[in-house]
Amino acid sequence: MAIVLSLLPALAYSCTAQTPEQIMLKDTTTQIQKTVQTELDYLDQDMSAMATQLSGTGIIGPEARQILNLLYSKHPFVTDCLTADPSGKIVTVAPEDNSKYAGTDISGQPVAIKFWETKQPMLSQLFTAVEVTDGVVIIWPILSDKGDFMGSLSALFVPELFLEAASRPALEGTGIGLDVMQLDGLNLYDSAGVDTGTNLFTSPELQSFTELVAMGHKMVARESGWGSYTITDHATGQ
Repeated sequence: MAIVLSLLPALAYSCTAQTPEQIMLKDTTTQIQKTVQTELDYLDQDMSAMATQLSGTGIIGPEARQILNLLYSKHPFVTDCLTADPSGKIVTVAPEDNSKYAGTDISGQPVAIKFWETKQPMLSQLFTAVEVTDGVVIIWPILSDKGDFMGSLSALFVPELFLEAASRPALEGTGIGLDVMQLDGLNLYDSAGVDTGTNLFTSPELQSFTELVAMGHKMVARESGWGSYTITDHATGQ
């Protein structure tokens, strides 16, 4: 399951367009993409294995909680892990601090509705979770030995925090700025801490930056490539 492509289709960088710097941009991009992909792949693999375990233990009870605690402990960027029953009610949550959300009905959430339509592993776009956190969730179905749907296993994380931790080592000392956005233009992470949460395609304050908006449309239409734009630096005003 290629979960990174829908989350990270557009990576934009600020740097002078000289050949050595373009090489540095490419190398830095590759390093960040590998780090992000590796972390998400590890989580995805663990969720696949633990969904299989939960099919044997059931989605509620001490054994289910032990599995969720293990999943949560292995991935520091995860906010919480939970199981939900076939009706869309949360039944078990890790860590213990978030167990208060057990019993909450999430069946009406757009993310849950989309998952229930296919009951296939999925990575969501940004949404407001019941934990009152804007996050992204990976969901895996839990199936019985006969293939019957028993419920779901979810892992929620905040993309801004995840991407900060994944990209900061590669960006340190390079002078490169990083922006990560969804296909709909929503900025999930801005390394300068300015544009996170804005939408390149719809936020009024960004529409005057026509070169940037045009490049954004170009980026979401392609799997890879490069481009340039001129924009006022937030720090210097120039």
